[in-house]
Amino acid sequence: MYALRQALRAIRTNWIASTATMTTMTLCLTILAGFSLLQLNLNRVLEDLQNDLEITAFLGPDTDGQELVENIGSTWTEVASVTLVPKEVGFDSLMEEIPGLRDSAILVGNPLPDRVDIVLREPTTATLVAERLRATPGVQEVLDDRGAIDTFLAINDSVRVLGFILIIILLVSALFAIVNSIRAAITARKNEIDVMRLVGATRGFIRAPFLIEGFLLGLFSALITLVLVVPGYNYVTMRLEQGLEFIPFVRDIFVLGRVALLLFALALLVGLVGSALSVSQHLREER
Repeated sequence: MYALRQALRAIRTNWIASTATMTTMTLCLTILAGFSLLQLNLNRVLEDLQNDLEITAFLGPDTDGQELVENIGSTWTEVASVTLVPKEVGFDSLMEEIPGLRDSAILVGNPLPDRVDIVLREPTTATLVAERLRATPGVQEVLDDRGAIDTFLAINDSVRVLGFILIIILLVSALFAIVNSIRAAITARKNEIDVMRLVGATRGFIRAPFLIEGFLLGLFSALITLVLVVPGYNYVTMRLEQGLEFIPFVRDIFVLGRVALLLFALALLVGLVGSALSVSQHLREER
């Protein structure tokens, strides 16, 4: 309790340095939380894209589509389901999606070929299955969404690398903020520390208030960050969902709870490590 009281007194006494430290840490943690949530949502979109990945094979006019479907369904282990879509069905679906084409269709008739729609068990086999389809007799053209997914993967990887670099920079900034704040507290209590040494106070007794101070600064910063991030994330996703209904934003309370927990753990760890480094260095210099 003595160490806790001393830590709280130090935060109140050096409120300017404490406020600056918590502001810096809150800013760093908010940006970290933003990047974490962005990465979670990108991963969710990528997962949905991969699960919805479908390969379409357009057949030649003399190809027996039913025989091809039976062959693929029975022998291709990578395929989860395969469906034959006759050109008449495809034509009717196209007219429903784009009614303006009906007038043109009266003149040119039905230009669509029969097609086969394939859903894969694993998205990673898309390239292999597409190549096998292109080599299959009777298949004129093969379309798949792998190119779009590869582009999205590249974007996702770029965001992950950028986020990792930014996390390192922000953590170092937060660590320096804690170190400087604790150093200011040690300097302010220099005479008191000297007296404590003279009367035989242990190293642990002297260090404890500063370690708790760093812990509390990290705790307060994490609490402020959550107060800002939680309603902010809910507001942003609510507004985006109105125009981007096809994007599955992460709203799972357990997933978001894990992010909050990791944020807390990181803030407390930075507070403890920063205060420990400052105490170890500064008190060693005063010997």
